[in-house]
Amino acid sequence: MFRQSCPLPISPPLSRRRRLRGLGSAHAQAVVEFALVLPLLLFLLVGLIELGIVLQAQIILTNAAWEGARAGALIVDPAHGDAEILAAVHRAALGLDPARLAMDIDPAQDEPPRSDPWPAPRGAPLRVAVIYRLPLAIPPIVLPLAAEAVTRIEYQNP
Repeated sequence: MFRQSCPLPISPPLSRRRRLRGLGSAHAQAVVEFALVLPLLLFLLVGLIELGIVLQAQIILTNAAWEGARAGALIVDPAHGDAEILAAVHRAALGLDPARLAMDIDPAQDEPPRSDPWPAPRGAPLRVAVIYRLPLAIPPIVLPLAAEAVTRIEYQNP
């Protein structure tokens, strides 16, 4: 029997340039897609960082208001009570810019019941409100943050 071998058609080896040409279009498409998505990812990342900064400032501000209210409840010198409260708030707001802090103390040291003679003001409420203007990078705005603490006054006027 005569067997004729029929060789399979063999294609010539592809050149390196020809092999990469097919991959080049997929690679270029991936680069274009990455270039389109990168600004969104960066904006999201910066937004998350800004959110962390806002939350940290709010926690510090809340703690500062509570420290001020606690200092106001246990005032050592009633004649300089507001100064003690302000000092306590500034000590507790260590990571914040003191120039951007605003405080409201109700009642103030020269208002009743804090200005009344003995046994006042024991048992009266004292409210300390703290406002901080936090500057954000993106968007470039100033975000007002507020915290408030109310406590019962524990001291008595002499």
